[in-house]
This record gives sequence, C-alpha cells and structure tokens, in this order.
Amino acid sequence: MTRIPIRANQKIVGEVRGATFYKNLVASKHFLRVPRAIAFDVSTLDDAERAGARFVEITDTESGRVYRSSIATIRAKGFRVARGFGEQIALAMDEWTRDGEPLGEQMTLWSAAR
Repeated sequence: MTRIPIRANQKIVGEVRGATFYKNLVASKHFLRVPRAIAFDVSTLDDAERAGARFVEITDTESGRVYRSSIATIRAKGFRVARGFGEQIALAMDEWTRDGEPLGEQMTLWSAAR
C-alpha cells in the first residue's frame, strides 16, 4: 500500500495509507487538556484529504490507545484553536471512537472505507 507522508513545517507528522491519515502522538504532550481534545494543523488535514484520506487514526504512544474519526466529523464538530501554533482545529475527546468502540455514523463510514 502506498504511504504518502504528511508534513507540518517541513516535518513529517503522519502518513496517508488508503483512506486514512495515520498519526502517532504523545497524549501528555499533544492532546489538549482544556477542553479535552485532539488538535490538528488545518493544513495537515487539507493535505491528507488531497492525498485521499477520509478518516484520521491517532495512536497515543504512551497508552497504545487508538482514536478514530472521519475528517468530515472533525470539520463539522471541531473548533478552531489559536494557541500560538498556527491555524488548528480540534475535536473533543467524546467525539472520537476509542480502540474500535462504535460511534454511530462514524463507524458506518469507517467500516465502508476499510
């Protein structure tokens, strides 16, 4: 399967394989605490979509927990973040599927893409 690197500020931050943008993060450093959420550079989501991604899969390297969402959900339910790291969008933790747990519409879309 083709791997397409996704960059932010010249640094590879993840990759697109098939319909999914994969990214590894350290929750204690990279997840927002208030409100509890996972944020992305808007440009990385744009680049991932151009590369064919419709979904995002985040692996927390500390716990091994895997979080999934559709990019459409991130755009529709996410909120803008301005904390000095460029244009970002974040999705609240309760909007993510965790370790394969079903989350209504997202799981239907997720299953269709696999």
